[in-house]
Amino acid sequence: MSQKLKSRSNLFEKFSKQLHLLKDEGIIDIELKYPETYICPLCLEQFQKSDLIANKSKNYLTEEDAPPAKLKGSRIALTCFECNSKAGHQIDHHLIHRIREIDDSKFHKDSVQRVRVEFEDTFVNSEITSKGNGLLNVLHKMDNNNPSTLDRFIYNLKNKSVGEILNMVPNKKRIDDSKVDKALLKTNYIIAFSKFGYIFLLDSYYDTIRREIKEPDSPTEGHLMISNQFKSNHIGTYYVCNPNSKSTFNVFSLKTDYSETLIGALLPFPNMEPKELHHNLTSIGTKFGKGKVGVTLDTRKYDPNADLFNDISEINIIINWSKNEPQQRV
Repeated sequence: MSQKLKSRSNLFEKFSKQLHLLKDEGIIDIELKYPETYICPLCLEQFQKSDLIANKSKNYLTEEDAPPAKLKGSRIALTCFECNSKAGHQIDHHLIHRIREIDDSKFHKDSVQRVRVEFEDTFVNSEITSKGNGLLNVLHKMDNNNPSTLDRFIYNLKNKSVGEILNMVPNKKRIDDSKVDKALLKTNYIIAFSKFGYIFLLDSYYDTIRREIKEPDSPTEGHLMISNQFKSNHIGTYYVCNPNSKSTFNVFSLKTDYSETLIGALLPFPNMEPKELHHNLTSIGTKFGKGKVGVTLDTRKYDPNADLFNDISEINIIINWSKNEPQQRV
């Protein structure tokens, strides 16, 4: 067995075992098709263990990175090939390009980016390497430019007739802000699934979130996310315990070779819409001027020693807490 197949098999067994435990305990009421069943958390299609083998003639299970692998994410769950491929091509790359665009604007030392230098009525394609302290090395490649235009440009540079200021235009990345938000939503949802499995995420309440992820052009529902307010030691999963605001809160990192962006994202438990959660949190917040409210989250750290995949007593603690029933321990 290859290392990749072994990794997929371990994830399959972890989630499948919990799924069947929840079924046996009457916590979920879904007819499971196979003795060992895995449900894709995005489309809710059921799969069996043989679906771990790539098969071009049918849909199959693949490892899911959250955040995306190009932002140093980890393979923490399985999704089907169709969902994984569609989300990667239609939403994840918008998030990746957004982070890279921010990196490019800061000219991190040793970073490389392509730009167009305006010249006469056209432009010269160039490659910029940042050397730090505001020093940039600019390379003009023959095979990326019109030879005669490049010759004139270099001649004018040598004769200092181009001018003291050169206008460099970064290559435009095609970025849709709504799809950036959906990529963050998908990352938050998959991280929650990796922590809690099927305990509550199979609820029809999350159909809206699943539809937003699967249908990139659909409207968004105003999910709550926070950036640039955390440190690396805050990364992890939390329970939000503010009054009438019980939810999960994931802080995750989007990393490149030059930067790290930390995102905090709330995921309500069933029966609470994002707008309701936002209202409940801001109603007890501190006002800082017109339209600005500061909110302090009352959080409890996710307990990694609480086995939410095999221990039914630990599972019931989460279920009871999320339903506002008497709380034992979170």
